[in-house]
Parts: sequence; structure tokens; C-alpha cells
Amino acid sequence: MKVKPEDILPSQNFLKPETIKHILECIKNGELDKLPPSPIVREDNDGKMIAIDGHNLIAVKLLRNEDVDVHLAKSADDGLPETSDANIKRNQDLKERFVAVLEDRARLKAEGTNSFRDLVAPYNDIL
Repeated sequence: MKVKPEDILPSQNFLKPETIKHILECIKNGELDKLPPSPIVREDNDGKMIAIDGHNLIAVKLLRNEDVDVHLAKSADDGLPETSDANIKRNQDLKERFVAVLEDRARLKAEGTNSFRDLVAPYNDIL
């Protein structure tokens, strides 16, 4: 499902510069098959999407003004097809974090990180 990155809320307060650089290199070189798998998101009680994983890819797509293909998980067991090690890892993250991201999101909001724009602001030098 393709969505605007602005419509997704972060559940972590950091990005990984090396992962960001890798994503940008893949896009620059047309090696889209080397991009990380689709981010997994879930909805909160208000129907807002919260990222469970894939924050770095969402951040890059935000700054490139591109929609991002996400997997909307309805439960902790509603993951990506286990066709790669990356998908298996994402599904493990989903199982571990499906409930916790709601608490993480509330904490981030209290700290002032209200959007992906807030999350990417400290990384403008690499983005």
C-alpha cells in the first residue's frame, strides 16, 4: 500500500546515517532491488499510522517527496512474506514491537517528535 510519508508517525527518535547513505546510493545507482523491504506500520486507536520499522526508508522518501510502499499490519503476526532474511527480521521486529510502538509514540510526542519531519531535522547534513 502506497502512502505519503507525512501520514506516518515515527516510533523511534533516531535514524541510522549508514543506512540512510545506503538507501541514497541504491536510489542514485538505480539499484532499487537493494533497498530495504517495505516498512511495516500499524494504526493506532485514532487510525493514524505508526512506523514499527523502516524509519530510514520513510525518511528518505519524505525528503524526496515520494510515496512509500508500506505493509499495514493488523496484528503482531501480520508480517511480510518470509522470502528473505530482511523480511524475517522485520517480522520479528513486528512481533516484538506491535504493542510497544504505541507507548513509544506517546513518549516521542511528549518529547516533541510529532512527525517524520521532526525526526529527520537533526540529519539534514546527510540527507
